[in-house]
Amino acid sequence: MDSKFLKGIDVFESIEFKKVDEGVIDASTKNNVDLIIMGSHGTSGFNELLVGSNTEKIVRHSKIPVLVIKKGLKEFNANNFVFASDFSKEARKPFRKMLEFAKLFNSKLFLVTICTPSSFKTTMATENIMDNFIANFDLDNYSTHIYNDTNIENGIINFANSINADLIGMCTHGRTGLAHFYNGSISEDLVNHAMKPILAFKI
Repeated sequence: MDSKFLKGIDVFESIEFKKVDEGVIDASTKNNVDLIIMGSHGTSGFNELLVGSNTEKIVRHSKIPVLVIKKGLKEFNANNFVFASDFSKEARKPFRKMLEFAKLFNSKLFLVTICTPSSFKTTMATENIMDNFIANFDLDNYSTHIYNDTNIENGIINFANSINADLIGMCTHGRTGLAHFYNGSISEDLVNHAMKPILAFKI
């Protein structure tokens, strides 16, 4: 543990003889961890459908935020931080956690709602929802956006690329079983498909 980037940080090692997702979540609970950081290559096709990635499973089940760093990222920063949401009341608690993270990195926040053919809202209605949500928080370095795309996942990825985002923040319901199979989870899909780092917060 002589790496320069670990200077000044207390590092503890442990070995767990468990499935990766179970071992990481158990260790984070036992040690009262605030944040899980995972690397991910992403999966696709039948592998994604039938197995999924360990990182995806951790995002699905973890009660604490999970930061997913994608393969090939040379240096992490969060200068431009996209937070994609429907900005409902249930998103307020994870949004507060996200703000704490953003303040650590002095991030500029890009708050975005994705409108799709199957979840269409008028611009006026969407702006009212976002304005009412934001009114509950003390924000300064931020902007709000409405982005139209074929589906929510593509919309988040395309918007993040359009503003050269460093990090994408999302809330996840952590669906499991048949509910996950039929409804999926946008955060988990992004873990597999987005090339930018993902920060997932459990609702």
